[in-house]
Amino acid sequence: MEKLLLILLCLPMIGFGQGWETTFGGNGDEVSTSVQQTTDGGYIITGMTASFGNGDYDVYLIKTDGSGNVTSTFNIPINPNRKLEKVVDILGRKTKPKANTPFIEIYDDGTVEKRIVIE
Repeated sequence: MEKLLLILLCLPMIGFGQGWETTFGGNGDEVSTSVQQTTDGGYIITGMTASFGNGDYDVYLIKTDGSGNVTSTFNIPINPNRKLEKVVDILGRKTKPKANTPFIEIYDDGTVEKRIVIE
């Protein structure tokens, strides 16, 4: 099943409720995780995509101008073969994940992931 990365950006103008909306995406499964307005009036959109044909999800970044036109994109492949080296708390002490407590996973390829298990 294919999904499109659907970003609905409504930029309300004071008192008018006008804005724009657009869809970004390729031919694979995609999802957006965050949208932030930039100082130049455009937007930066982060998400995950499987559109690059490697069979795994990659981190995908999109930068738009204030009208929703894409000005740049960036793809960051995620290594599926990486191994978890250790788990540390926010002070860097080795720990085991606990519910409702943030922790950091450190992998053998140098990547880190901040996590929290919510119960």
